[in-house]
Amino acid sequence: MSSNPELNAALRPAFEAIPEEVAHHGTEPPAPEAVYVVSGHESALNPDTAVVVGDRGTGKSFWSAALNGEETRVVIDRQLKRLKLDRVKVSWGYSSATSNRHHPSRRGLKRLLEQGYQPEDIWRTVILYQLIEGTPHSELLATDSWEARVAKVAADPEAEERLLAELDGALKLRGERHLIVFDALDRLGDDWAQIRTLLRGLLRVGLDLRDYRAIRTKFFLRPDLWEDSRVWAFPDASKLTHGRVMLEWHRADLYGLLWHQLGNDPQAGPVFRAWLAERFGEPFESMTIGAELVHVVPEALRSSEVLQAEVLQAIASPFMGRNRRRGKTYTWLPTHLADAKGQISPRSFLVALKQAHTMTERHHGDSQLLLHFEGIKHGVQEASRVRLRELKEDYPWVEQLLEPLRGMTVPAGAEEVKARWQERGVVAAIRQAARESETDDDAARPYLPPHALETPNVGQSDEDALIEAAVDIGVMNRTADQRLNIPDLFRVAAGIGRRGGVRAIR
Repeated sequence: MSSNPELNAALRPAFEAIPEEVAHHGTEPPAPEAVYVVSGHESALNPDTAVVVGDRGTGKSFWSAALNGEETRVVIDRQLKRLKLDRVKVSWGYSSATSNRHHPSRRGLKRLLEQGYQPEDIWRTVILYQLIEGTPHSELLATDSWEARVAKVAADPEAEERLLAELDGALKLRGERHLIVFDALDRLGDDWAQIRTLLRGLLRVGLDLRDYRAIRTKFFLRPDLWEDSRVWAFPDASKLTHGRVMLEWHRADLYGLLWHQLGNDPQAGPVFRAWLAERFGEPFESMTIGAELVHVVPEALRSSEVLQAEVLQAIASPFMGRNRRRGKTYTWLPTHLADAKGQISPRSFLVALKQAHTMTERHHGDSQLLLHFEGIKHGVQEASRVRLRELKEDYPWVEQLLEPLRGMTVPAGAEEVKARWQERGVVAAIRQAARESETDDDAARPYLPPHALETPNVGQSDEDALIEAAVDIGVMNRTADQRLNIPDLFRVAAGIGRRGGVRAIR
């Protein structure tokens, strides 16, 4: 299929409307039309799934907020009817918010621990507070002080257990469930020890609550929290870990997200939807959510990669060069946005598309395309810059890890990488930054060094432990001959070269 200049002209506003940095912040639910329901995320959204693991940018905070929104929950429910979310009430057990409305903040939790309260008593209080809100029992914890609330619950555990059973029974009688969502759990404390203590207590409470039928908890975890064996060092933890779900985006999901973005744009949407219905016989389903109209991507456009590639060819260069030898655009773009574990962030994908369109308009306007292959290469560079900046927010030590590698070419031998780190004193710098963070109460989030550095394996150097940490979070991987490689997504912005790859940013 050749490009369609008329369609492309109509779609320009939709690409321009993609935010510079596509991310969800805070606890406010997204707009209903912003919710693209990925079929493969059904298990993650199921109230019966307790543990959901996802890298930065895969949607942990987005889905947490969407589940907590009345209208956004309707959007999910109408497309994933088996979950019966219309009979579920959702509230926050923990989040990035510091308002003290639903749960104690990081500083509040620290103070409660210092006052001698047990983590399980703290979390049982938080959960009970959510469950009794709006019931005749709400007066039980009617105080603005979390200390007073926890003290009351901790003083009479039997009364708390009887009340939980009563609340569970009332929910069952009404055919309802109550889900308490926990997000941003890497912000529970100032260091690994405090985070582990609080998270382990929370997970133990979550395990206890599995005995109830109508009370459910859901924990969104970063991979490093999931992989930390000390977090799970309590009896019967396997009952929680056995059912964990990974939050992943596949190639077809990413292009489905693009069609959703285009189809729901107020200016471009009507033209795009009409074109798809006429050209492929695939009309969008429309549904009214509150005062908004949400257009749902047809199933074939969500799942058929053959059909998706045909649609893409109408707006983008079919190949990443003048012929097929450079690769097909449909597969090239997601491949070059993947981390070392093959995972792709929808944020990176949309940022790359926006920047690709901007560069196409600026330098290849005569191509009559929305996405020229040279613009797409530039888009990958910009997405790399954004993705690396995001990664540093979660794992600030990544900057110290990658900076000494600037200018080198990968794949590279492990000894060369370790020698660069040793020359720059990287391990000592990471430990020093962690010590300084422990005394900074005003930091938005603590500086957490890789926990592999705390207890390296026998015979393993600190630099070897750093390599393992980088592999665990998808920044590095090993080639068949055991050299270390860094995917384009991170190496481009870090100024690290690769023969034949997307040009690094110098």
